[in-house]
Amino acid sequence: MYGKIFESLFTGSLVGAGAHVFAVMSYVIANQKPDRELGSYVELNPRLLAAIIGEEEQRIEEAIKVLCEPDPDTTTPGHQGKRLISVSRFGYQVVNGAKYRGIRDEDERRRQNREAKRREREKKRVALREPTPAEAVELEGAHEAVKQSVQALNVLQRDLERPAG
Repeated sequence: MYGKIFESLFTGSLVGAGAHVFAVMSYVIANQKPDRELGSYVELNPRLLAAIIGEEEQRIEEAIKVLCEPDPDTTTPGHQGKRLISVSRFGYQVVNGAKYRGIRDEDERRRQNREAKRREREKKRVALREPTPAEAVELEGAHEAVKQSVQALNVLQRDLERPAG
């Protein structure tokens, strides 16, 4: 899995919390999973994280504790600024996970807009272009068939308008 790490992670209220806290939060962002009830969910086993991150297990537990504590300096209201909420022994709700996951990457948004505009221009170009010689022959044939049908309808209409007798 992957996650988007925004620059605000490093300039927000976690400034000075320690590299171990940033390492755990980065792990959280990369490993969170969507959850219908919680929004986002992650499993954090301190022993496993200690081995992955290369820190003492106690430092990982300390980092998780920091992320679960209220943050009076938070810029995101709700849940007292907590970043994680414990829901089971190793399970945590990632409070703003769904919100940040939902923010489209600006470059991706621009790419999608460029692609949509390209498709729109292509449709207009195809609609306005001159027909190829083969298409011109086909169109001429269709035009001739329509012309003959109109002539036949005109004859039929004249016949219907004549008085019987």
